[in-house]
Parts: sequence; C-alpha cells; structure tokens
Amino acid sequence: MKMRKVLLFLTTILITCSVYSQPKFEFVGSSEKDWGKVMQSDGPLVTQIRIKNTGNKLLEIYGVKPGCGCTTAPIDKKLLDPGETAKVDVTLKIDKDNGPIVKGIEFTTNDPVNDRVNFELKANVKIPIELFPKFLNLGAIIKNEEMSARIVLSNHTSKDIKITDVRLSDKNIKTNLVKGQILKAGSHNSVEGRVLSNKEGVFDGKIILMTNSKQNPIIEIPVRGMVGERE
Repeated sequence: MKMRKVLLFLTTILITCSVYSQPKFEFVGSSEKDWGKVMQSDGPLVTQIRIKNTGNKLLEIYGVKPGCGCTTAPIDKKLLDPGETAKVDVTLKIDKDNGPIVKGIEFTTNDPVNDRVNFELKANVKIPIELFPKFLNLGAIIKNEEMSARIVLSNHTSKDIKITDVRLSDKNIKTNLVKGQILKAGSHNSVEGRVLSNKEGVFDGKIILMTNSKQNPIIEIPVRGMVGERE
C-alpha cells in the first residue's frame, strides 16, 4: 500500500513536470510589421523578426516559410535554450504591387501550443502617378456625336507636377487638361476626355501629358471606345 502511494506520488510529479516543462515560442515585440503608406519606388522593404524561447525547455525551429513576395535570410539559430533569442532578416519586394498588401511568414516549432505561428507583413503601396480606372472608357460612341468620360489622375508623390504640354494622338480627342496646369502633391484630379468621330469602328487614342517631373516626364492616358451609328 505504501509502495503504491509512492508510485502514485512519483507519477504525479512526472506528469506535473511534463505539463510545466515545455518550450514557448514568442515574438519579441509585435507579431506584425506594418510600413503604412509607401511608394513603390521605396522597395524593397526590410525588417528583422526576433523570436524568444520564454519556456523552460529547448525550443526547436523546424522551418521558416516566407509567403509570396518576400524573402528571408536563414534564421541565425534553430535551437533556443530557455531565454535565448533568434533573428530573421526579411526583404519584401513591392515593385509589382499597388494598394494594400498583406504577406505572411510561417514558423513551425516544437512548441506544443504554438507549433505553427504566422508573422504578418503589411504595407499600402502607392505608384507615383495612378489612373483610376486605368483608361478613359467611352464605351459605345455615337458617330458624329460628342461623347465624354472621366477618370481620376492621382499624384501620390510628395512634389507638385506641372504639365508642360498636352498632346493628343487623335484630332478628335479633347480634354480639360491644359498646359501649365499643376497636379498638386497628394492630389486627385478629374480628367475628362471627349471624342467626336465620324469613322466607325474601334477608337483607340491617347492623351499624352508632358511634365516637369524627372521621375514621371510623360503621363499617357488611353482613350478607348467603339464608334457606330445610333440604333
């Protein structure tokens, strides 16, 4: 009977030790990096992820798997004793992105609670000059009748841009943009395109803006539609 109590006591101790002796994966600081608004030309974006074993048993990092668009340097430690930290350098490519993006990096570990943990990378990528939508769509253009459409031209740069000349690829195109007009930094500008054509078929032209910007010396605005007779 006494031996049975001793065995029970030892078993209880072993179970207790097993429960309370385990590795614990934690990020040092936040579990995400948000760069906020950035220009596409600011890329690639870089940051460093630091992790720590806050448990009381060896933490093993089995893998670090980056999502699409980002790359990581090898983690500097895969085995972390209690209290030890490790780091991963991250590079995020944004040269093909436009708008809000969210990417992830997955860590797999021997932490029984957090065996798979995700670190998020966020940014709101802006291109210097943005057209929304991407072209002036006049749709069905009635032959010999002036048709118009509007889009928004946004200057996401930190500098004003001056239009030094306005060129039209087709004599039938007119626009509200004029030489000398200023596209203010951070502004959204309404662009109107008007077409009066006597030729049936596909209409495909351009409004070409010459500017004083070294980064954006030419801004092309496509103008499209289909010219036909009124039904």
